[in-house]
Amino acid sequence: MAKPKISEEELALDVQAYYDAAGSKSEAARQRGIPNSTFGDRLIMAENRLGIKLGKVADGRISTVDHETRKPPRKGHVKRYLLTSIQNNTTLHPGFNNLLAYRDWLDDLPTGSCELLVGTFSYQKNAYGAKSVKRGSLDPARNERLWYAPEAEDYIQDHSIELAPGLIWCGEQNILPTNKNPLTGMDSYNGRSSNIVPHAKIAMESIASMPDEGTKFNYSTGTMTQRNYIQKRMGIIAEQSHNYGALLVEVDSKGSWWVRQLELGHDDSIMDIGPADYQGVYVQLGEVHAEQVVSSWTWADYHAAGMDPAVHEMAWGEGGMLDTHRGDTQFMGDVFSMRSRSPHEEHDFHRTFVKMVEGENEVEEEVQLTADLLSKSMRGWCETIIVQANHDDHLTRWLNEADFRKDPPNARYFCELQARLLQALEDGDRDFKIMEHALVRADINISNAYFLGTDESYVILKDIDGAGIECALHGHRGPNGARGSTKNLTKLGRKVTKGHDHKATIDGNVHSVGTCTLNEPYAHGPGSWSVTHSATYRNGSRALLTCWNGRWRA
Repeated sequence: MAKPKISEEELALDVQAYYDAAGSKSEAARQRGIPNSTFGDRLIMAENRLGIKLGKVADGRISTVDHETRKPPRKGHVKRYLLTSIQNNTTLHPGFNNLLAYRDWLDDLPTGSCELLVGTFSYQKNAYGAKSVKRGSLDPARNERLWYAPEAEDYIQDHSIELAPGLIWCGEQNILPTNKNPLTGMDSYNGRSSNIVPHAKIAMESIASMPDEGTKFNYSTGTMTQRNYIQKRMGIIAEQSHNYGALLVEVDSKGSWWVRQLELGHDDSIMDIGPADYQGVYVQLGEVHAEQVVSSWTWADYHAAGMDPAVHEMAWGEGGMLDTHRGDTQFMGDVFSMRSRSPHEEHDFHRTFVKMVEGENEVEEEVQLTADLLSKSMRGWCETIIVQANHDDHLTRWLNEADFRKDPPNARYFCELQARLLQALEDGDRDFKIMEHALVRADINISNAYFLGTDESYVILKDIDGAGIECALHGHRGPNGARGSTKNLTKLGRKVTKGHDHKATIDGNVHSVGTCTLNEPYAHGPGSWSVTHSATYRNGSRALLTCWNGRWRA
């Protein structure tokens, strides 16, 4: 009678035991309850039937991954890198041709150069097969089992490269495309340097830094290969968060760098704010067009009372981001800080004394400052939407909880606003916005701004982006009465662009902006804040733009 054939599942368990035992066949055989000689035969059988090559398991090196170092460009020039990823044994997305076209166009600029870097990741249907390792890690005789799209092979860089001081391309990373958060565990990777990893999702995290150093950022690229997943739960879910796209890195002669996302739009086009002196760039059908592409802005949390004038000038000054790239709509959250009577400091006598000494203790003056700055940030050709936010709520909280008799500098203004709010409540006007009343009272020029109410929605690009992008959520409130968080808002089933956290993140469909104020008096210790704004393009794609050294691009 013939012996029953050993299943591939059993052979896979033998292989796993071999690796668990650090390559000790006798220990693995003991774990599996199989005689040593039989176990050796089964490993040979596994190599033949599963298409794998078992080498030594015990290995190591003293140092961490070495990386190549790229030099900054010469003075007056900009080096650019387009970074994306591809999956093994998978066809390229047609948008790859647009990426190549943009690379060629950027490389032809008289004061710039551009290089395309492609990282690989492997994913296959057998748990232990030839397709479960990085490119180049297989025995040459079996390497034909693992292949990558030939159109992209010339650009593959599966090793570590320092693109600029403090920014590293982690081409050595091989992260499964089904990984829900490809940046998990990367906080300390490469020390204080920021990292870019090849992965099928576009993600971004801000890592806390000491106050005297810049925030560390970790990014993942998105991919240029089509969806190719095991049709079980994890694979089907991963298909939904599969992002076609890339990252663009710009490096100037001083080694300063900027990173932004290039996600393919609904029509497979690429839209980008473009290099300096351009309003925008649109790439479609392999052709590059210079034209305005921004549809809307979600600015970093405004915080007028603490905003650095240079930050305001960069975004809203003459020749700044808004005037250069324009846009139909701009969203602003936390326009009012309530620094003058912050609930976080109401019991801090010393901080209250400092505010009195520095002339920051009068609420009406802060409202006037906010209104004046907001007026300078508005344009007749761009609709301004004020998103209802937690710092604006501080004004209502002050009217609800404070005792004006103990606050002479603000007593008269307190009573004026209180009387107006009570009148609205008495009239049944439950949608009355005391923040809007105070700001318009201070400067009638901002009466054209639209102030969103509590729980009011504002969805943009419904026709372009399916369910559209929700821009009315500041982020301080979550579903079903929960506290707001990026994780909670990923459950809405719709794209969201929000603020509140002050740290730039991309988590699934939720993009979070930073803050225009990095010096809030209540913020101490390591922090992950940055001046990061969000641009939404006309094709439905989005990019986070982090400002550095007074610039939003090289």
